[in-house]
Amino acid sequence: MKPEEIQTWESFLKRTPLFSGLSVEDLGKLAERLQLLSLPKGATIFKQGEASDALYLIVSGHARRYRAVDGQETLVAYLGRGDVIGETGMLTGGPRSATIRVDATSELLKLPRKDFEDCLREHPTILLHLSRTLATRLIEGGQAAPRPSSEQARLVALDCALPRRDRALISWRLGAELAAQTRKKVLIVDLSPEPGDIARAAGLKPAPASETELRGANFRDPAALAALGQEHPSGVRILSVSPATLGGRLFSQLYLFLNAVRDSHELSLLCLGGPRGDVERAALTEADLILMAGCDAMRPQYRHMEVEVPPLAEESRRLLRLWVGDLEPEDAPLLVGAERVLVPWSESAVEAYELQGSADAAFAAEPKAAKALGRLARRIGGVQVGLALGTGAALGHATIGVLKVLKREGIPVDMIAGTSMGSLIAGCFAAGYEPEEIEQLALRIDKSWVYENLFWDLTIPRSGLFAGDTLLRFIRSYMGSREFSDMDIPFACVAADIETGEEVVLRHGRVAEAIRASCGLPLIFEPTQLSGRWLVDGGLVNPVPTRVIADMGADILLAVNLTLPAGDRKTKVHERHSRRLLDQPLNLETLRRAALPVLPAAFRAPNFLEVFFQMIYTMEYEVAQSRLDLAHVTMFPDLKGFSWTELHRASEIIRAGELAAEEALPRLKALIPAFRS
Repeated sequence: MKPEEIQTWESFLKRTPLFSGLSVEDLGKLAERLQLLSLPKGATIFKQGEASDALYLIVSGHARRYRAVDGQETLVAYLGRGDVIGETGMLTGGPRSATIRVDATSELLKLPRKDFEDCLREHPTILLHLSRTLATRLIEGGQAAPRPSSEQARLVALDCALPRRDRALISWRLGAELAAQTRKKVLIVDLSPEPGDIARAAGLKPAPASETELRGANFRDPAALAALGQEHPSGVRILSVSPATLGGRLFSQLYLFLNAVRDSHELSLLCLGGPRGDVERAALTEADLILMAGCDAMRPQYRHMEVEVPPLAEESRRLLRLWVGDLEPEDAPLLVGAERVLVPWSESAVEAYELQGSADAAFAAEPKAAKALGRLARRIGGVQVGLALGTGAALGHATIGVLKVLKREGIPVDMIAGTSMGSLIAGCFAAGYEPEEIEQLALRIDKSWVYENLFWDLTIPRSGLFAGDTLLRFIRSYMGSREFSDMDIPFACVAADIETGEEVVLRHGRVAEAIRASCGLPLIFEPTQLSGRWLVDGGLVNPVPTRVIADMGADILLAVNLTLPAGDRKTKVHERHSRRLLDQPLNLETLRRAALPVLPAAFRAPNFLEVFFQMIYTMEYEVAQSRLDLAHVTMFPDLKGFSWTELHRASEIIRAGELAAEEALPRLKALIPAFRS
């Protein structure tokens, strides 16, 4: 270590718990022995089983600890600025117990074994600190360490092929949504060729950081960024800096700057909008997630981006494509097979911004864009809300009531899955229908509608009483030719392979056909053939598809369970019929019910269909019970007074769903950061 560098490292070592008890003189002697290393992203510091020849301290950057068990490498801890690496092997003299890799270009201080042993002899307090650290790890039993706050921060790069004002508005709104949806500290770094547009969109006077200010900042200390940039009343901080400034004499400190950006806030958004020079390429390489935003007006630039950016992402999971505006047929090939987010946009938004000078005015003119960016922010922040709607025929109308309450209370739904009737309602919601529109649809379907439409669908009962063609036409009247990729939010539905008994999760192809398969109650409807499989009602295998929304990527799992014990359904239905007997018109069915108590037992027994449906719903209830612990919140509408066939009582059943959702509201809001004060 050079003499002029020793003083710099003394203050760093003093803030490191392992060496905080040493005197200034001792810290100086220790600093003399340290070696400064710089490692690129992805580099391995050491491997499990290697000899323990040195101890390391992370000055800037991040690393992860992996341990191999039975040949399988497992992530066990996250490491960040100030963490010590390799002390266990140095104490025990044994080989490395884990593999350490850096996941950002990092600076480390290395203390070789000989110097380490000399330090222990001269400073026994270091040995005490190390012993306590080792004891803590032994108590934890090798379990994954809690993720430190620095690791929770994510560095997100937004690379835009968008007109200048569109870019500024989209960047600002995404940053604001990140703060609102996650309740985390957010930093927006405007790295566009003419920085300042994002601050202007936020209603601030642009103040780009100068080279003098940047040269005077110690980027090894994340707090150095506090003196730079501007803070919006929302708490979002905006730092405007020209790539040309960072790419000049400051380029040697670029990776320190990027690590300081990452560590200074819980979420950091790097906004790029020009040619990809050395600074932009470094930012994209270091980012945890890259968002590629394009639009029809800048299609050539987006095509160029498609060539340059994906190789920098290294892994497909680190890349997400945004398309701003309508996806024209000629643009569709750009996004084929890609994971994408569509952000509705039009000239009216920019015109409103230019007229009123307010980003809020722009998004008031294009409210669907705000919703899309809110969903994207929850995805980035790891707080996506998934909703699973269960099976239940007419009882499924209760899920409409749940959706109405969620909308009224501002509780987002980022992805949705359904089984049987739940798949139909979930599909309508995912296609963009409002809960009130779905409610009007439900209220139009009564017994007369069923008689007039469904019974024309009777077929030769080989594998079902009804062919299901009428049901499919009905679903198509609302879904059209939509495919799953066309839905407003991710959607899945569940069916069962009647030949193998396997659960089949449908997420690709035509939506209408998939919903028809999920709704195909066996023996009532003929099975649907999709992808070489004969599919029937998914309630047989997964009545409440909570695991499906978890597999889709939801972080917060909500479910609506409509199943009831068979005894409850039977008892309540018979009680209701008995109470209403005198109010019903005199006909053969009324006389049959009146005569039930005096008829022979054989005539009083449930008929074939009653036995069949009790069997089906009893099975669904038991399957649903076994999976209740999957959801963070499960809503149970009180449906004991209703039958699965009572489509004409939709308004009452919908109300039952509303009551269940209202009762669950405190638990729902406690899960969602946006509702925290």
